[in-house]
Amino acid sequence: MVSYPSSYAGAQIRLVAVDMDGTLLDDEKNFPPGLDELLDQLEEHGIVFVPASGRQVWTLINMFHGRAGMTFIGENGAIVMRDGREISSAPLDLATVRESVRLVRQYALPRPGATAAHEDAGEGAPEGSLRENFDGGLVVCGKNCAYVERTDEAFLAAVAPYYTRTQCVDDLVKVIDDIEQGRIDEAIIKLAVYSAGDVTALADQTLGRFARSHQFAISAANWADLQDRGVDKGRALRALQDYLGVTPGQTAVFGDAGNDLSMIAQAEFSFAMENASADVRAAARFLAPSNNEAGVVKVLQVLLAE
Repeated sequence: MVSYPSSYAGAQIRLVAVDMDGTLLDDEKNFPPGLDELLDQLEEHGIVFVPASGRQVWTLINMFHGRAGMTFIGENGAIVMRDGREISSAPLDLATVRESVRLVRQYALPRPGATAAHEDAGEGAPEGSLRENFDGGLVVCGKNCAYVERTDEAFLAAVAPYYTRTQCVDDLVKVIDDIEQGRIDEAIIKLAVYSAGDVTALADQTLGRFARSHQFAISAANWADLQDRGVDKGRALRALQDYLGVTPGQTAVFGDAGNDLSMIAQAEFSFAMENASADVRAAARFLAPSNNEAGVVKVLQVLLAE
C-alpha cells in the first residue's frame, strides 16, 4: 500500500464511491471542510460521486439535500438510486421477514402498549426465556420507507439517524400481508435489529438464525442486519458501473470497515482510510488520510489535479 499522492495524481477517474461513517464523515458525524467545492468540481469534470452506506437511501438523499441528480448506494448495497430513480435492488423473501418479526417479538422487550396479539407472538419461548433481557426492536426496511412497531422515544431516537423515512405501524405482520396481497407497492430490502446494549446475543436469537441462507452481519455495536444472499456494496457498485459504462480502472473507492471490502475489490483506485481496519488496509492499493483529517477530500483534490 502506498500513500504518496504522486502515485495516483491525474488518474482518469469517472466514478467515485465513498463510504460514509468512518470515511467521509468525521467521528462527530460532520462533513469534511471543502466538500461542497469538491462536489462542484467533480460535477464540472463529469465524475459521478456516490455515497455508499448501510443507511437508508432516503437518509443519504436528505444528507445531500439541494444536490439534484446524485447517485446513492443505500442499505449496504440493497438499493441503488440515481436522480431519484432506482437502478438496482435486491428484495428479501417475505417468509423470512415474517419469521424475523416473530423472533424479535419473542426475544426483545415488547413495545409500550403492545397488544395481546403481539404478546401471543412470544408464546412457546422456553422456560426462563432470555426475552426480558433484550431491550431492542426490529426495523423492517422497505424501498419506500422503514417500518417499526416499537414506538417508545428511546427506540425511535436510535432509529432516526439512519432512517429518515420511518412509519410507525400497529402490526408489522399486517405490512407484510399488505405487500403480499398487493395492497401496497413495496418491497423489503433489509431487516435491522437494534439493541440498547451489545446486539450480539439478540441478533444470534433472531436475524442470525438465517446466516446460512442470507447475508447476515453485525453492522455496529447496537445493530445487526439481514439481507438477501450476496447483497453488498460491491455488487451494487458493479451494477452501477455497468449502468454507467465505467470500468474498475476508472473507479475510485474509499472505505474503512469490513462492509467496504467488496466495494474496494471493484476499483483499481482503492483507498483505505488511515483509521481503517487491518483487513481494509490490506485489501486497498492506497492509503488516504483519516476521516478526521478530511482524507477523502484531500485525495480527490489530488486526483482532480491536471
